Amino acid sequence: MKPERENNLVDLMDRLLNKGIILNADLIISVAGVPLIGINLKAALASIETMLDYGMMEAWDESTREWCKKELTNKKLPLIEGETIFQKTFGYIWYSQGIIQSWRPGFWYLTNTRLFLWREEMLFETPLDRIEALAIRTEPYLNEERNVLVLQCCREVVLISVFDIAGFKDAIEKVSIKKLKFEIPDCELAVPLLGGK
Repeated sequence: MKPERENNLVDLMDRLLNKGIILNADLIISVAGVPLIGINLKAALASIETMLDYGMMEAWDESTREWCKKELTNKKLPLIEGETIFQKTFGYIWYSQGIIQSWRPGFWYLTNTRLFLWREEMLFETPLDRIEALAIRTEPYLNEERNVLVLQCCREVVLISVFDIAGFKDAIEKVSIKKLKFEIPDCELAVPLLGGK
């Protein structure tokens, strides 16, 4: 019969995080029977949730929540008066400047007047009436393929990646003022796509 060490370790970690452990240690350092230094150690080891349930770390939790609230209110979303958000989703925009090429993350906001990507600053913004074309295109990505949303506005091509590409495209089309073209011919693309073509 083999010992089930892995299960015991999992049970120990589960109990440790759910119930916690409190360690008390007194240490006295003495020389020739004369106590010189005394150390009293108290330590609690548990998950943050368990510590908060037992009334520990409340000051830390409160200060962290206050800091987060202050940070969020300082970095307000730059909405225009009368602007309504129809959809918010996490996603990326393809950034290519010289030798620097990468996907820049942020939150995409679709409002009644514009589409923009926000991450503590404006990464991309376009009024809906300036969107000229919108299409989903399959691109090579790490020996696989993935769909990207190709958006053309003011003769500029923007590559967008979100979790639900088709749903995001449909939402833009429904809110958009102009009638969009649904196909973007290859000859109109002004920037190379992910594969460098």
